[in-house]
Amino acid sequence: WLLCPVLIEYESAGDFTTLGRLRASLRRNAARCAGYSIVGLLLLVWLSVGGGARGGLGAWCIAASNAWGLLVSTVLMGYGLVAVPRHLWRLANPGQQLSANYIFAVSMDEARLSTQFELQDVISEARAEIASRSIQMWDPMMERAFSILQQTLEECEQLHCELTNGARGNPRNFAVPEQSQACGAVARGGEDANRLECLAQLHGALKQAGLEARRSACRWDELVQRCLLLEDLEEQMYPSAVELATTWQSSPLARLLCRWHLARSCWHGSVLLWLGTLRPRVLRALAGICGLLSTVIVLGQLTMFSGGRSLSLLSLLFKEGHGFAPTQVFCIVPLSYMVCTAYWSVFRLKIAGWYGLYWNHNTDTGSLLWCASVLARLAAPLCYHFLLLVKVKGTAFQELMGQMDVVPVLGRSFNEIFPILVGFLCICNILNVYSKLVQTCGLDAFEFEWAPQPSVDAADLLAEGKRLVERERRRRSEDRNLLELHDRNESRRTIPLRCQIAQLIEEGTLPCDWNAHST
Repeated sequence: WLLCPVLIEYESAGDFTTLGRLRASLRRNAARCAGYSIVGLLLLVWLSVGGGARGGLGAWCIAASNAWGLLVSTVLMGYGLVAVPRHLWRLANPGQQLSANYIFAVSMDEARLSTQFELQDVISEARAEIASRSIQMWDPMMERAFSILQQTLEECEQLHCELTNGARGNPRNFAVPEQSQACGAVARGGEDANRLECLAQLHGALKQAGLEARRSACRWDELVQRCLLLEDLEEQMYPSAVELATTWQSSPLARLLCRWHLARSCWHGSVLLWLGTLRPRVLRALAGICGLLSTVIVLGQLTMFSGGRSLSLLSLLFKEGHGFAPTQVFCIVPLSYMVCTAYWSVFRLKIAGWYGLYWNHNTDTGSLLWCASVLARLAAPLCYHFLLLVKVKGTAFQELMGQMDVVPVLGRSFNEIFPILVGFLCICNILNVYSKLVQTCGLDAFEFEWAPQPSVDAADLLAEGKRLVERERRRRSEDRNLLELHDRNESRRTIPLRCQIAQLIEEGTLPCDWNAHST
């Protein structure tokens, strides 16, 4: 609650010294901390006047953090308990999943281009600022500021060039505005502090624009890769043995196995069996299992407040002792499913922005800190909620969290009654009325981006998304062909033909009797 927000703001701050970034981080978090303190103080005063203030400071802190976590996890699980089984079921039908991805590709492509244009504008402003730098003698702080700004500018220019495939990579394309409000217009002397603050703001905007552009590009690449796979599955275009062998070059063990014909044949047969036959059946089976777990969890939450009759089937598993290993399995399976549904829904919230976990080491520090903060805030409430769901008592964790039972409003009654809303949210998501409900209540922050949005232009969006994915497929194919042609030309200049053939046989790309097959 304290460390992660400070580190997130520290990472995004544009100041040029450690003390300056820490000061900016504390200043940005001061307003949020002040708001929490005022609300807590008013609640404490109201309860003290009414004679209901019970429990110490630790109990109130535990109750407040648990109430926040229970509120968020209820909304997330109300969506995830329905969306996860539905998502797995739709994955078994590539055509249906493709339609949703095509529509989503249009808005994602617009967001990707918007972040690239924003990055280009901020780069132009930074170049204008550096160009306005005076050749007079500067103090060390100003020299350090311009040096860091120049380094960040070069990294963002390289990033922009990579994201646009060199279309705007030439520095001449970053035009300097004619009437730029550069920091260089600030006079020297007593205005050095204002100039440093202006440079810090520009540096922070440059870092943020670069991060948003990279995140949006990663999400676009993931979506396109998923669409290409679904298109191949829809048309039953499965990879060949040679294509699978080329993907094995990432590790020494894979290259070693690639030399064995039996290993290549077994792997290729397994992939074809999975994609052609097993994949839809396994996904539908997983969807059914997840749907059953969701039903069991929702029924248990609906009767959690009841001290007598209960519909919690999970509590039946813990009425008797089963030993260490079975007990761990009985705990891990349902608890892991609850955690997965909650955290799967986190990255579908529109409030999450571009934060997420991205492949190929593209996850930035801010995203990692944000994910860590969400994990830390929801872990304890979810675990305590699971113990109440299975009706197990006497654990050390319950003894720690049980301090909040004496706290009015947010104590025991809140933990037993509030989870009933999960059933109501699940019904809203099943009937596809959740989006309309949150829009009517003005709670757009709790809207999920993957929620179905009916539109009269669905056909046009579908055609536009399909065209974007097809264009991306052609571009990737052309890039791959050019890269292969370049590598082939380079290898021909240095390696004789017989050596190339020997290398292909050694790698397993060509069989040993390739000459007999060719004749």
